[in-house]
Amino acid sequence: MNRVRRTRGARAAGARGFTLIELTIALAIVALLAGATVMTVNSVTDAHLRSSGTALSGAIKQCYDRAAMLQRSQRIVFDIDKQIWWIEFTESPFAVARERLTGEEGESSEEMRERLEAEQRDRGRSSSFGDDGKEEVQRMIEGGMSRFFVPDEDLDAGKPQVLPGGVSFARIWTGHQEKPFTSGMAHLHFFPQGWTEPALIELVDDDGDVFTLEVQPLTGRVKVYDRRLEDPSAEDDDGRKDGDL
Repeated sequence: MNRVRRTRGARAAGARGFTLIELTIALAIVALLAGATVMTVNSVTDAHLRSSGTALSGAIKQCYDRAAMLQRSQRIVFDIDKQIWWIEFTESPFAVARERLTGEEGESSEEMRERLEAEQRDRGRSSSFGDDGKEEVQRMIEGGMSRFFVPDEDLDAGKPQVLPGGVSFARIWTGHQEKPFTSGMAHLHFFPQGWTEPALIELVDDDGDVFTLEVQPLTGRVKVYDRRLEDPSAEDDDGRKDGDL
């Protein structure tokens, strides 16, 4: 009889809930699973950050080589607001303007489209350069011809490339800017003479990890750092050789 009572008592105690040991084990398992989930998410975003840096490094090398081999100007366009980038080229004469762009905001894609449309309308009202032809030619040389850049459709990156989830452009500086841009559009140019603008391309993910790509102007090589670099000073060499516009 006593044995039956003890069995019934044990069953009743089990029905009342978990023991302290069982609760401890269950909480430990939940914590372990939660930690594994966080580690998985972090590793995924870190992998996206690294893959983005690798893709951009490859595109920079590709543009540098194509500009020299095909004897034309190439450029990478970065739309910081939309977190996309793509490769363009032009076979028309082109050089970056001597006067550096100021501020920390690049021209947005909408502003650029409106400006180019306005320029096209203005040109439609004149069939020749007229009396101020020298000024018109100078304006064409110093950046005005940028409207003749077209996507490099021979490359996959000729189409907009979207940064993967959790990765974004933090800041982008190129040689014709005084300060890094944090919004709008930035352009990195490559020239047939075998040089490119110096540049810093800063990528960041949701965890705050940073990758900075540093572009060497004379070789087109890219150095990658897992930290933010100091802003370039206004006196830094913009990569242009003597005699270049």
